[in-house]
Amino acid sequence: MEFRQLQNFLCVASELHFSKAAEKLFIAQPALSRQIQQLEENLGVLLFERDKRNVKLTSAGEYLRDEASQVLSQ
Repeated sequence: MEFRQLQNFLCVASELHFSKAAEKLFIAQPALSRQIQQLEENLGVLLFERDKRNVKLTSAGEYLRDEASQVLSQ
């Protein structure tokens, strides 16, 4: 897990929208989606529930959001 992945994850978790988060991060949306998918594969859990219109944190995503926020604030 990389520092950048945590930052990107937190941005998506905050926005709950991949395109808006990608815009804020100044990266392409497909690249951001791939990074989040890689993070999910590395952790072995789904962090977001996704469909065509909605993005929602899973319980694992909520846990990681809280932990990542603490780690990055230190």
